[in-house]
Amino acid sequence: RSGSQTARGTHANSLLALASGCPSGGGTLIGLKNFASGPGSARKAKVEVPLLPGYSTGQWPVMPQDFAKTQTLNYAPGGPHDALKGDGYTKAAVLPALDLQALEKLCDPSRRYDMSTRSITHDERESMKDSARNTYRPTIPPLWLKHDRQVLRFAAYFKEPVHENPKENFRIRHCSIYFHLEDGSMMITEPKVENSGIPQGTFVKRHKIPKPDNTPFTVEDLSSSETIHVYGRAFRIYDCDDFTRGFYRNRGVELPKREEPPVDTFRATRLHELESLGKPKNLEIIESKEYSKLSAGGNRKNEKLQQYLENDRKVLCFKAFWDDTTKYGSRMYYTMHYYLADDTVEILENLARNSGRDPYPVFWKRSEIDRNPHMNPTPGMIEPEKKPYRPEDLCVGGSISVYGRELFLYDCDEFTRDFYRAYMDLEQDKIEIKDPQIVHVKLSDPPHSGFGTEEESLVSCRGLRRTAPKKDYTKAMREDGNVLRFEGKMMNGAAEDRNRRFVVAMHLADDSVGVWEKRQRNSGHAEGKFALKSRKKNAETNDWFKPQEFFLGAVVEVNAMPFALVGADAATVAAMEERCAEFPVADAGAIVAKLGPVKAALGQAAEPELSDEVFHAMACDAGLDLCLHEIVTLIRKFGTQEGHKPRGSIDTAKLLAAL
Repeated sequence: RSGSQTARGTHANSLLALASGCPSGGGTLIGLKNFASGPGSARKAKVEVPLLPGYSTGQWPVMPQDFAKTQTLNYAPGGPHDALKGDGYTKAAVLPALDLQALEKLCDPSRRYDMSTRSITHDERESMKDSARNTYRPTIPPLWLKHDRQVLRFAAYFKEPVHENPKENFRIRHCSIYFHLEDGSMMITEPKVENSGIPQGTFVKRHKIPKPDNTPFTVEDLSSSETIHVYGRAFRIYDCDDFTRGFYRNRGVELPKREEPPVDTFRATRLHELESLGKPKNLEIIESKEYSKLSAGGNRKNEKLQQYLENDRKVLCFKAFWDDTTKYGSRMYYTMHYYLADDTVEILENLARNSGRDPYPVFWKRSEIDRNPHMNPTPGMIEPEKKPYRPEDLCVGGSISVYGRELFLYDCDEFTRDFYRAYMDLEQDKIEIKDPQIVHVKLSDPPHSGFGTEEESLVSCRGLRRTAPKKDYTKAMREDGNVLRFEGKMMNGAAEDRNRRFVVAMHLADDSVGVWEKRQRNSGHAEGKFALKSRKKNAETNDWFKPQEFFLGAVVEVNAMPFALVGADAATVAAMEERCAEFPVADAGAIVAKLGPVKAALGQAAEPELSDEVFHAMACDAGLDLCLHEIVTLIRKFGTQEGHKPRGSIDTAKLLAAL
């Protein structure tokens, strides 16, 4: 032991090899080879004395502290397997390898005289034989070796008929189909359900199950979304486990996705009963149960304790504003704090300097804000269930209602953005808010009192001195005596008013309107004044009637009665044609310019003259909406009118020449 440096290193190497024991399998030869070449030379360079008790130099190598042997038996979806052999379809088997050079060295008899390493023991020699035996693997392994303890598992169901039951006709029974790859046998089991009253468990024992053609089932016959027949019963396969999908994927077959099994009437009823079991039906039952528990000496439940412990001191901050649209209102800005610990909200006012408002910064004291606020007229009445605001109800760009004010949320802080990004996967943006445009608010005119005209009433509101309203004497002198007279009929839908006729007059001097009823024999109505001559407002535009709103085919409402203008005297039509710039419906040139789509139909017309009805239908087919006055204008310009009636014919050649 006190020899040269080489002797000490060799002796230490031998002691370490003895202390390591004899590993099982093919690792024996690997360990001998590694000890002979690697660790021994490393220790010779670092250790000066043998590794024996009492020979310590403070430079010992780091030795392993855990000498436990790892477990190789594992359980997977395919069944129990050896970790050294792999899973059979995703990676190659990991088996111990042999050192062939070491075996060739053992065949040499002179190895017995080699004193550089220790001699192997009988146990080590036996382990080497086992390693050689376990290392062998045939080129084409049989199925019992290739798929040893590998099982395909499918989820299936079958329908069992139910007789003499008015509530259900069949029942769905779920099963598991196992296919053993090592011998092609199958087994069908049904999971046991407690208190089901049905014998469950092994449905079909393990054996090679024949198909209807007396050939056994194979791997190709089983797949998801397939129906197989076993001994006269149809099994629908709707899913499989991951190992089965991986096995088929390795064979180049992609199984369909999971198919949802049907739910029978019995299971649907049972699920509904389980969901409703133990749940109070309304708020009164919940409150009565809580009151009974407290009366019996129970404690109150702290339902938000976990929420408080997880979200204490976590506050969401939003920026909001409210536009006061009243007469002297302005835009008000607020800061809203939402406390995640108890779902309460606090709203503070942000007042500008010299705003002229009282310094009351708290707009809403910290408490919950209901989305459906309700106030009972008397205490003790039933209130609807409260629906307070939650974090998912608050979003930049939305609004909340507080005291009847719609607060618009336009910004939030970074903590709030991080919270919504993690809680709801929502990105809260910032909305740029522009200052509202300052508008000078004017006092509106009071409504008409009913005495005199509206102009006379407004004079007393717009000045201290009441003077007569100014009149347009130039227009009155120029349009004196010019009146547009039309024949009107009531459009109220009453059968007794169908034959009544009226004269609707529009006076151009002061834009006043008057209506008189014409005499009709045996009508039961007396002739005379229907509406006094005065300025009247159009119900559709809420403005005074204008002369341009009166033409043939128009409907005007006077004294809450609609009148359809179905006729006009010759002087009225001629006056409107002379002043065609003011009345577009009497401008023949403007009307002809719109008749482009009708030109082709006019060229194909066989008759030289077209009646007003035929021409109007032709225009409608071409997509033109011509009123009655426009058709009368074309008749007077390019055709012949039947007296003073708005009827006549149009000369096709003249109209085509104008087009």
